[in-house]
Amino acid sequence: MKKGALFKTVRVVVVLLVAVAIAVVLVQLRPRAEKQERTTEGRLVEVVRTRSQSLPMIVEAYGTVAPREPLKLVAEVRGQVVDMHPAFIEGGFVKSGEVLLTIDPRDYELAVRRAKVGIRQAQAELDRLAQDILNLNASLKLARSDVDLALAELNRFKKLAGMDMTSQSVLDKADRQVLTSRERVQSLENQLAITGPDRIRLENQMEMAKVSLEQAILDVERCRINTPFDAWVTQKGVETGQHLSVGQSVGSIYRAGAFDIEVKIPMNDLAWFPDGVGSGSGLPVEVLFMETSTPKLWKGRVARVKAALDQTTRTLPVVVEVDEPTLEDSITHAADRLKPGMFVTVRIQGRQVENVHRLPRYLVHDGDTVYLAADDQLSIQPVSILRSFKQTVLISGGLSDGDLVITTPLSGAVPGMRIRMKAED
Repeated sequence: MKKGALFKTVRVVVVLLVAVAIAVVLVQLRPRAEKQERTTEGRLVEVVRTRSQSLPMIVEAYGTVAPREPLKLVAEVRGQVVDMHPAFIEGGFVKSGEVLLTIDPRDYELAVRRAKVGIRQAQAELDRLAQDILNLNASLKLARSDVDLALAELNRFKKLAGMDMTSQSVLDKADRQVLTSRERVQSLENQLAITGPDRIRLENQMEMAKVSLEQAILDVERCRINTPFDAWVTQKGVETGQHLSVGQSVGSIYRAGAFDIEVKIPMNDLAWFPDGVGSGSGLPVEVLFMETSTPKLWKGRVARVKAALDQTTRTLPVVVEVDEPTLEDSITHAADRLKPGMFVTVRIQGRQVENVHRLPRYLVHDGDTVYLAADDQLSIQPVSILRSFKQTVLISGGLSDGDLVITTPLSGAVPGMRIRMKAED
């Protein structure tokens, strides 16, 4: 073997021995792991402490605002429109009793004058008839006296004839005088008898003349279309100078500040109404309009409950009345007014329930259970749900005041699971 090759072999062996020695030393000097007991900490959860409450049951529904007293205006007489109220425009406000428009009244005023003339004529005829009756009675009285005188004369001549102191011709003449007097009495009595039907006819003429006068006065009044209450104008259909016919529409208004809202109540929610609720119950109601940056709120009441269910939705229609003061007509106040056509939320305050617990809906798990924390352990508690409303659940049984309900979402929760409570609200 050559000397160079031997040297290389010895050098490799020395390096390997040194490496083995270092490895043995490192193994002997490594730190020893200490044995420790394994501890298990429970899941960190948040809890809320329950407290029973006395709460009114709110029945919420939706409806569209409608005017309680809409009024369609029509012309009751024909004629030309000669004047119009400046506020008689769409959106205008008019006070009670103000004249919206005037139809030319001259023809109807002439009819009033004609009717008054007719009354005077009928009265004159009645006066003349009354005087005729007085005259006939006086004449009848004289005629009857004349009969009495003729009879007395006839009796006197009969006595003279019995004593042969007068002729038969004189006796016949006295007899004819009696007949003539009686005929006059009969004629006057006949004339007096027909004054009764004449009086009835003239009285009827007088009554017809009075009716014509009343009709003419009414037509004059109908020439002016007045507002029966404070009102807002929703439609205007005529202009000054336009000729109207009887029954022609001229516009429409509605009573200011008086509105109805018909809402449909599901049958299940009727259980929350107090016993004995019916028409005019007066249950307090909140009406909210949510389509503004700040929701608008009005107070109302349940006015009546309709007698039949809605055939389509199988719900019970309930009418809510809202009355609000009439505000000044301005753009600022217009934003605060309730208006027909608004789609609003109606909250009806129902009966009061006692000793219920209110929880967010997400805290009630499958099978109507809630997770409770007690002694650092989780328990699953069945509960009785009185009502679920939007994101809230009202619990009538299964919870006591002071129970700690776990609000942290837990997957795979089982009874007895160890937990740690983070905080209590």
